[in-house]
Amino acid sequence: MKKDKHDLITLAKNHLRGEEIDTETYKELYEGLIQYEQFGYATEIILKRIEEIEKKGETTTPKLYHELARNVYKDTTLSGYFKFGKALNILKTHCKLDDTLDCETLGIAGAIYKYKWKFDHQFRNLLKSRAYYKKGYQLWKEDHSRLSSEYTAINYAYANELIVVKSLEQLSEIEGVTDEVIKKFTTSQNVRKEIINTYVNDDLSLITDGPDKWFNATIAEAYFGTRQYEKAIHFIKLYVADIEETWKIQTFAQQLYHIASFQETEKKFNQLPNDPFETKKIDTKKQKQCFLALEKNEKENLTPSEFESKKEGKLGIGLSGGGFRAALFHIGVLASLAEKDKLRDIEVMSCVSGGSIIGVYYYLKLKHLLETKVDDEITKLDYIEIVKEIEIEFQAAVEKNLRVQVFSNLFKNVKMYYTKKYSRSYRLGELYEEHFYLPLFNKYFDKNVKAIYMGDLIIKPKSASNFNIYNDNWKRKNKIPQLILNSTAVNTGHNWQFTATWMGEPPTYISDTVDVKPRLRRMYYQNAPEAYQKFRLGYAVAASSCVPVLFEPLLLSDLYEDIDLELIDGGVHDNQGIASILEQECSSIIISDGSAQMSNNYKNVANELSLFLRVDTILQERLREIQLLDLKSRKYSENINQLYIVHLKKGLGELPVSWINCTDVNRKILHDGKIEDPNVLLDYGLMKKIQQQLSEVRTDLDSFNELESFALMYSGYQQTNHEVDYAFSDTPEQWSFKKIEPSCTLPAEETQLINQLKISTYVPFKIVRLSKLLQYFAAALGIVLLILLINMFYKKWESPDPIFTITYQEVAVAAILIVLSIYYKFAKYINIESWIKKNIFYIIIIFLGFLLSNIYLLSFNKLYNKIGKMR
Repeated sequence: MKKDKHDLITLAKNHLRGEEIDTETYKELYEGLIQYEQFGYATEIILKRIEEIEKKGETTTPKLYHELARNVYKDTTLSGYFKFGKALNILKTHCKLDDTLDCETLGIAGAIYKYKWKFDHQFRNLLKSRAYYKKGYQLWKEDHSRLSSEYTAINYAYANELIVVKSLEQLSEIEGVTDEVIKKFTTSQNVRKEIINTYVNDDLSLITDGPDKWFNATIAEAYFGTRQYEKAIHFIKLYVADIEETWKIQTFAQQLYHIASFQETEKKFNQLPNDPFETKKIDTKKQKQCFLALEKNEKENLTPSEFESKKEGKLGIGLSGGGFRAALFHIGVLASLAEKDKLRDIEVMSCVSGGSIIGVYYYLKLKHLLETKVDDEITKLDYIEIVKEIEIEFQAAVEKNLRVQVFSNLFKNVKMYYTKKYSRSYRLGELYEEHFYLPLFNKYFDKNVKAIYMGDLIIKPKSASNFNIYNDNWKRKNKIPQLILNSTAVNTGHNWQFTATWMGEPPTYISDTVDVKPRLRRMYYQNAPEAYQKFRLGYAVAASSCVPVLFEPLLLSDLYEDIDLELIDGGVHDNQGIASILEQECSSIIISDGSAQMSNNYKNVANELSLFLRVDTILQERLREIQLLDLKSRKYSENINQLYIVHLKKGLGELPVSWINCTDVNRKILHDGKIEDPNVLLDYGLMKKIQQQLSEVRTDLDSFNELESFALMYSGYQQTNHEVDYAFSDTPEQWSFKKIEPSCTLPAEETQLINQLKISTYVPFKIVRLSKLLQYFAAALGIVLLILLINMFYKKWESPDPIFTITYQEVAVAAILIVLSIYYKFAKYINIESWIKKNIFYIIIIFLGFLLSNIYLLSFNKLYNKIGKMR
């Protein structure tokens, strides 16, 4: 009976601790670990086997070192800066890579360099990959019976065509299509034809039996690459019928999808003389039939969106931090993607802070959809309905002012100030669940729970028993996305991730040659210390969004030995969630950036605190720029296929500033595309002054009224419609937030929105700034208090009695206590500051916080939302 992932991991751990297992169990264990991509455990098992062989004085076969190298370079728990070099070193040390004539060794080396190229986008690594495949191909030509030689031959063809496509994408517009590019393409096709002629008769029978189950895949790829799709289908069916492991089919499918995307690029050059890329033979319909055969799909056809999404590769979306402002902006982005029917293709959701708040809300609705409808029943309208519900429900929830509600419960206030492990951040997490997630969870899943745990997020798609996201997700029309909530570990400065099954620091982009701090290893919840095996969803979202200073770090003690782990807002490390998307090897990326970008500062900084905050903002802005530029460089070097970035300052670039008494004329070239008229519409349809105001809206967790919410949603929606070039619906949906459209596009309709947005940048006293009546009341109250204060001091000044008095006894007692507190032995017993702080100041804060927060929520908060209703 096939074991599940966790049973296999338990068996692996026991074996590594010394438990003996028989040969059959060992084989089942190893193959199961590979199937579930548990390459770390597979590596340790092989190392244990090698150690046992060496103790017996026997010789270790190269096959074991091949498996070891393969597991190391595929291991996602190892840093990319380490694992590729380590895998190559294994081959050099134990398999004589530099002068080997073994095609298996050469094939693995070629694969390592290919993946290393994907990691660091250094073209020389792709050339090294081709060089190893070429050597294997040459050995195959000499002797077709060499083991795995046909594998290196077919990959030599693939590597040549990959280089051709990269050359076409990068250089053809400058140099045209060079003879060298055409020569590489011809080489690629000739190698494939050689493979076909060597192994296949005219009637498609094999001249010789293949050495392993991969052989039919090799022949199928050769036919597919040479545009002989019907013959490819024949061998695809043979391969699929002979293979039980779905991960092997998935690996082969990815290779064919890549070749299909190559052919799509080559089709753009169909006007060249003599058709050097054989574009006339490319048949998209027959390509689709190949993939249907590969997926054992009985349907007659794939929809265009399904086919294109598979060719583009894994799609990931980053939902940035920025409080409720960012969350509302993201809703507009999701609305546009729903119209474009792209939400179904998302496989990774990397969320930070405000992005985590909305990301989890969307994910719970998606979980309900995928668990109540089978894959073929789900339509574009289902995703649109999800976002339509979100735009109303989420907007109502953000009107409740979570920041103030943190202090609205007297019991929780006492607990926060007198319990070390319970802070405002934990309270915030509970409020997230109470106002956002629990109503959804209990409604959709027929529950009556008071807490949601990370494991509750696991999606079990309807009518898909034993679904394995690693092996089965690629076949689905409606993908099961991996939700990643990003936080920052104060202890190490690394990214900390929460998912439905594990938490910890990812290894991929940690280089021990630069970053010598220890990495806090990821763990499955069921393997964590007992107190963390059920980790609350609200706490994970709070860890992702607890802004330093405003909220304490989320403390996770007793998780690692001698470490009090503290987590803060994920935006401190990576506010766009980019690192997690890259770690998951997404080749198509959408970044929705609702974060606070640095504003201009033309006057001197007021004080040291303001300067410190400004410096911090500069560092955050620089980090953002570096990460986005890195993404763009990956797109330019074609390491990612699609890249779309939307943000709140899109189109708001400003002209250079000239010095005083400058006599130079304005350079017209710099003015090109710059919109100086604030009433003119930006490319995506909003007036510049409206977008400028939206970019300055506060990034907070207080109440956002309807005007603010709808304007932010509309901005995200319009930008995504303009920037993301997926097919757009001919009949756009009537979203509720579109009611704000006239205010965003017509100067005559802007007044209410402009007045609101001018206030929206402030955190305190927004309601006073919005209401003339409250402004008059506040001014009158201030005058009365000033008069009373002046009168009090005047009377005291005229009185013979002193304003303040203090006795000698009080001075003596204070002096004695101060002296005693200097000594460490007595400081813990006599500490005036601590005693006052904990027993007087805290009590005042607890009751005042409770009283004032409830007064505000019952009066001013409701008034703010009422004034902010659209008229």
